[in-house]
Amino acid sequence: MASLPKEINDLTDAFSSLPNVGPKLSARIAIYLSVSAKDLAKKLSESLESVINNISKCNICGNVTNKDICSVCEDDKRDKSIILVVEDSLDLINIESTREYRGVYHVLGGVISPINGIGPDDINITSLVKRVEDEAIKEVILGLNPNLEGDSTALYIKDQLETARPDLQITRLAKGIPVGGDLEYLSGQTIIDSMKSRINF
Repeated sequence: MASLPKEINDLTDAFSSLPNVGPKLSARIAIYLSVSAKDLAKKLSESLESVINNISKCNICGNVTNKDICSVCEDDKRDKSIILVVEDSLDLINIESTREYRGVYHVLGGVISPINGIGPDDINITSLVKRVEDEAIKEVILGLNPNLEGDSTALYIKDQLETARPDLQITRLAKGIPVGGDLEYLSGQTIIDSMKSRINF
């Protein structure tokens, strides 16, 4: 019975561990890179090595960066009294593209999802609670996706923040964002409208 070489199987397994990449697509990509696109495979290998060696999380907010502190956190023109909490760096980039928000961010790196084995300790919540101990922080905006995991995570964070800082203003993006939608794919105007009409949480 015919089978693929071990090297291709190993590459297939690596791709199949990525989000939303099934076994058939993984095998197709692995074979394509192995046979028809060796130059692309080499570029991917070099890019992956560069990412491994140079990319990390911002020491303040958790955003991806190639320095200790990301460009948003080190920008003295940002309003550092407002923190917008987002799930990942793609959400941050999409919000930044609107050029409307001038505060800073906190990137969780995921949401609480018991079905996937992700609990509060698995995402960047503890450092957020520590950040708001600074009295200069006046407001935290919860900018998580309006779905079950996002809402559950927002409620958990709200409880943690209220315990740490009872005087802190906690808001969330308005429900103008469609339920089940992802910030990564929303238009800039939708984000602007939601930001302007945020409500107490």
